[in-house]
Amino acid sequence: MYFRKELDMDSNFTGLKKILMKRRAKLLAALKARKSERTDLRHGDDIDQAESAYEQEMSYIFRGRESDEIKAINAALAKINKGTYGICDNCGEMIGMKRLEAMPFVKYCVDCQEEFEKKREFETVMATSSWDEDEGENEF
Repeated sequence: MYFRKELDMDSNFTGLKKILMKRRAKLLAALKARKSERTDLRHGDDIDQAESAYEQEMSYIFRGRESDEIKAINAALAKINKGTYGICDNCGEMIGMKRLEAMPFVKYCVDCQEEFEKKREFETVMATSSWDEDEGENEF
């Protein structure tokens, strides 16, 4: 959660802009630190090499998430500068201030986000379903 005490709102979202910039600086520092943590997999026994491979994989996952968040923060900062911050990318309605305070780099209002998540969940269920339509027709 972002620090509520830093939110000194005005029409230009100054408080949220400060929070976004601080978060971006923190993520950039973490990314830089992770890049310097690379481990050589050629040393040690099989267990050491397996642990090292696991640590590298986790580091790769974290770097990806951090990079994605930095991209979202940069997009939010660009919107603040353009005067379009706080507007849902899908429906064009204003995103609620509580939502922006909780996650200042969101692109969608609650309703649109829920709609996307339901659609994604449905598509995941359909993609992983073992149902074969041809076999189903013979059963009824």
